[in-house]
Amino acid sequence: MRRQPASGGDVRRRDERLLRSAFIISSSGDWIFRFALPVLVLQLTGSAVTAALTYAIEFVPFVVIGLFSGVVADRAERRRLLLVCDVVSAAIVTGIGVLCLVDPPPFLVMAAAFLLGCVRPFSFPAFQGFITERVDKERRASMNAWVQGADGTLGMLGPVAGVAVVTLLGPTVASFVNAVSFAVSALLIGGTAVVAAGPRLRASVRAACRSLGPDSLAALRMVRTERALLWATVLLTLANFTFPAAAANLVYIVAGPDGDVPAALAVIASAQGLGAILGAVAAPALLRRFAPGTLMGAAMGVKALALALPALHPGVGTLTACWFIVGMTTSTFIVPWRTYRQGTIDPRFLGRVVGLQRAVPFSAIPVSSLLGGWLVVEFGVTALFTAAAAIQFLVWLGTRFSPLGRADTADHGAPGRPKMLASPPGSPRVPEPAAVHSDEARR
Repeated sequence: MRRQPASGGDVRRRDERLLRSAFIISSSGDWIFRFALPVLVLQLTGSAVTAALTYAIEFVPFVVIGLFSGVVADRAERRRLLLVCDVVSAAIVTGIGVLCLVDPPPFLVMAAAFLLGCVRPFSFPAFQGFITERVDKERRASMNAWVQGADGTLGMLGPVAGVAVVTLLGPTVASFVNAVSFAVSALLIGGTAVVAAGPRLRASVRAACRSLGPDSLAALRMVRTERALLWATVLLTLANFTFPAAAANLVYIVAGPDGDVPAALAVIASAQGLGAILGAVAAPALLRRFAPGTLMGAAMGVKALALALPALHPGVGTLTACWFIVGMTTSTFIVPWRTYRQGTIDPRFLGRVVGLQRAVPFSAIPVSSLLGGWLVVEFGVTALFTAAAAIQFLVWLGTRFSPLGRADTADHGAPGRPKMLASPPGSPRVPEPAAVHSDEARR
């Protein structure tokens, strides 16, 4: 009997499952590797600033090429772009594993981390855009919550696995595990349905180069037009001077300059993951009762209180409580924020807006990581967390009394409301990704 072609709804559900699997497998390797790299550099150098720089350097590409990568993510077929990102990432991480075999100088490790960071500005907006293509609108809050919850789960288990891998097997194994995770992710993305739209990647890069100026200006206009997006960009930039400054220096705070990793480090870092899981589980239900702006404001306020705990009494207990609460509030901010943005921005232009809103806030992370390292070495842990809590309090005030705090999903997509976005001037219109071929139809 001839097998019936899958219906559009069935194909979307299957693609959603494949996307979830690809995300969790790729992120599993990332979490182990993300934890192993600063430990490796700290063991090689004994320097808190150098270890923090290793953490920070992965964010530099978001600042340098974030706008360009967002334009490429809008113009390319996102499925193909995600495949290329996974394959290139697997090759780079394999190279890092080979470097580890020869006891590399720290600058080579940081250079490889920078190259890997150059891939992520393309994969993140492509993944966010792919969600709008392959996940029904009514399921996006659930999908965003699942992604955040999965990331939280990995945040809880990843540090434990990272400590085990680094202590027992070394960073070489961590690198090769991450490479395998990227390869499996590529296979899963390759199993999703082909969207009948989108030029080849090389043509998309050329088009992005030609229209980078107009498209960047278009993204800026979109953010300026929607005041909640503008305030979010400013406030998230300021917020990256708070917890990221502490997170970049957690290894030094707990392990000291010798880099001897105690079990307490895994406990503290895992607490953040547990908090993120609980926040992600609660977020969809909270979104049904409260406006996104209300949830985002509450999350920023509670995070300020959490950052004050280690300032009052530095220790493993307060650090663990702080990381747990930060994980929970991060989820209860990110889920409503991404859902609101996906419902506000035309999917054809989501990549460039995401690229802009990563590039600007992430520009603060390298600076805050280094400032955090300087503060903790020169003035101690109390000074670092006092400064972080004070800045986070200002972020809460800004969220509470700005258009971001009044953001409401119900305001968007109302009947008769005109479209906010138009095609960027001087650039070709990106076709709507509507038609989908199932596996049977492709044959």
